[in-house]
Amino acid sequence: MTLIRKRWLASCTAVLAASAVLAGCGSPGSNSGSGSTTSGKDSSASGLATAEKNVAALQAVAKTYPVPTASVPGVDKFKGRKVFYIPIVQQVPAFVATAGSTKQALSKAGLSQQVCDGKAQPTAIASCVQQAITADAAGIILDAIPYGMAQNALDAAKAKGIPIVIADQNPPAGVENSNEVSYVPGASSQASAMAWWIIADSKGKANLIIAQNADSPTAIKMVADSLPIYKKYCPGCKVTVKEITASTPALLASKASSNVLSNPSADYYYTEFEDSLQATLQGVQQSGRSSRISVSTAAGSVNGLGLIKTGSVKAVVAADQLYMGFGVTDELLRMMTKSGPIDEAQPMRLFTKQNIDSIKVTAPAQASGEWFGDGSFQADFAKLWGIG
Repeated sequence: MTLIRKRWLASCTAVLAASAVLAGCGSPGSNSGSGSTTSGKDSSASGLATAEKNVAALQAVAKTYPVPTASVPGVDKFKGRKVFYIPIVQQVPAFVATAGSTKQALSKAGLSQQVCDGKAQPTAIASCVQQAITADAAGIILDAIPYGMAQNALDAAKAKGIPIVIADQNPPAGVENSNEVSYVPGASSQASAMAWWIIADSKGKANLIIAQNADSPTAIKMVADSLPIYKKYCPGCKVTVKEITASTPALLASKASSNVLSNPSADYYYTEFEDSLQATLQGVQQSGRSSRISVSTAAGSVNGLGLIKTGSVKAVVAADQLYMGFGVTDELLRMMTKSGPIDEAQPMRLFTKQNIDSIKVTAPAQASGEWFGDGSFQADFAKLWGIG
């Protein structure tokens, strides 16, 4: 474990004590589910109390940010170079926000950005990577794209000495980050954060459908990591997991309707990411059961948060995309300068009707990072890069 990681874990403990939960810490209890538990009313009451406490923490504004401490010498040597940002699907609101924040962070370091749409298709992703090679890019940032979706093209980029950051993905088993390829998992505990809200909101009695995104191992793992929370802290909950995929968007509404009709007692529906939210709402409506089902999602933007205000959506977990842009840029700069990759975190926050009125639900407010804190980390990162 690196010194930076130790410091970050220590800061997580302090932040949690101040009721500001960050994705890098993970959700409280997200890895616990193997121990023995009591049953009956005592277990339910204890689980509900724990859930309510964690929900309060998840809804709070972050008091501090997990900015790294080690400087990155030699960034100025790369001024004028271009970095390719390749999201799995460009139009997803979270990726639009990250593209903007990454461009902002790169510009502070004197670099430019080229966005290339992965279109959730291996051929399109490989084409984007090839464009980066042809352009002699200083680096490549993939977002929510497993390495294996374009392995040959990425191997070619790596052979050319182009460092590759893979955001919103966990490294495969046995793979360690290096100056060639580094994984930045981001807000990987969003499903666990939603688990706490569902337990608390249902008073420990949810009949839940989870629409799990099957497009990447990381999305699958996020849901898998949340299941022990329900098992340990909500013995009265019923959880049914159904798979969906972003590669067939036209089928998402009918899939949601089918999921509800096959479980007529369901009263909660969590669709893993916001890009499937509108289709989910449409499908739930088509099922004729929308009046009794509380819909929630993660990777939220102004779209999902706006629907909390209308009552169509009950809860949204949003990740700080401004911080993410600076975090992945910091990781890439460390790789470009051979300083060595580190663990980069990403703050997140849970929004419900209880705290939605505390923020401006606008695209500029999301881009500014004010949903999560004061944005002071931008200057802190710039100092690490020898700027300002």
